[in-house]
Amino acid sequence: MKKKVLSMLLTAAMAMSLLAGCGGSTDTAADAATDTGAETGAEEDSSTSGEKVTLRMSYWNSEDTVQALLDYLAQAVPHVEIEYQFIDNSNYDTIIDTQLSAGEGPDIICESPGSTLRHARLGYLAEVNELAAKYSDAGTSVYSLEGNTYALPGISWFEGIYYNKALFEENGIELPRTFDEYIEVCKKFQDLGITPLAAGLKSWEPMLKNSMAFVTAEYLSTEEGKSFGEKYRNGEITMDGTWNTYLEKWSQMITEGIYTTDMTGIDHAQALEQFATGGAAMFCSGPWDYEAIMEKNPDLQIDMMPFNGTKESAGWLIGGPGCGFAVNEASANKEAAMEVLAAISTYEGQAALWENNQGGSSYLEGASFDLPEAYTSVSETLAAGNVYCPWNEWGVAASAHETYGTEFQNYLLGSQDLAVTLQNVDAAVAELLSK
Repeated sequence: MKKKVLSMLLTAAMAMSLLAGCGGSTDTAADAATDTGAETGAEEDSSTSGEKVTLRMSYWNSEDTVQALLDYLAQAVPHVEIEYQFIDNSNYDTIIDTQLSAGEGPDIICESPGSTLRHARLGYLAEVNELAAKYSDAGTSVYSLEGNTYALPGISWFEGIYYNKALFEENGIELPRTFDEYIEVCKKFQDLGITPLAAGLKSWEPMLKNSMAFVTAEYLSTEEGKSFGEKYRNGEITMDGTWNTYLEKWSQMITEGIYTTDMTGIDHAQALEQFATGGAAMFCSGPWDYEAIMEKNPDLQIDMMPFNGTKESAGWLIGGPGCGFAVNEASANKEAAMEVLAAISTYEGQAALWENNQGGSSYLEGASFDLPEAYTSVSETLAAGNVYCPWNEWGVAASAHETYGTEFQNYLLGSQDLAVTLQNVDAAVAELLSK
């Protein structure tokens, strides 16, 4: 389990994530839909003729999250000019799918694990086996299909529970080590008139990650549950009938008033501000939000705790490989694109990638970075390798994690019971697997 699913740790020192952080850009979704980047045909790769090669790289994160990497690549691969294309996450998959199906699209594509496998099955991506050998199995396995690897893992991401150290210390509240202790901590803050957990449930993500972290601790990390992901993507098992017991326990987050229906009117930015300004004791997020929190309140002292199960342990974080760098099989400049991936697959390339996103780890063998002080309370969790993203195990059905999140919004609002909630997720996964 450690090797196949859990271990994202190259050393005990870890730092910041690329998963979140979609920001502004001068590129629009409409521009992205018309700018196709790669061209089909048997043209000679311009990198062999001494000419400057222009490659298009697409990503759902804004350019500032990879600026140091782009600066490094300009020096490491001077004959290549990278045209960075930001596409908002809400339209990313649709636009890339449309372009690739037309034999076009960016030369270098930042891909999620699920999209990588789907595009690999359709023959849209070039295999990157030689470069993938430089990375750990924990990073490459989710981008591999039938013995070949089709994307190289970027910096990992993780999410836990930020907490206001002063609020805990001033009120004599100890950090919880189990889920039941966590519920009791939340009740103590409620009794003090302090919101225990700021949550922007207008988004489907918070309950998705919180509930799945609990299921990971209780079931997916056990001998009984470690094969669930493989069985699920093969259509051999369903959530309904398997996850129910665990999620009934987790539902105390709702029945105890920690997650409330009025939170469905609060977005992520509002929840972040509530936490940053001292209006809530805790906030579930990852390193991508650290700077925004500190900008709002530079004096705030925060740390991160892991999610806990019912038994005392090192706890769990939701996370894993976020973006994989893939090469478009139809690119007219595939050789140059591979040179760029080779430059990224060096310690210097990983350091540049990490520079704007200090909080995750590199999967490149031998590359490691220091753990920031704000993650001291999850150092044991990271050292144990207890970082796992359940939907990365769903293969081509990974995009159904959004369905899971929206179905749990309906569950919170009381429009359906738990069994129906899980049945709806199962149906969405089954549909994706059938394509």
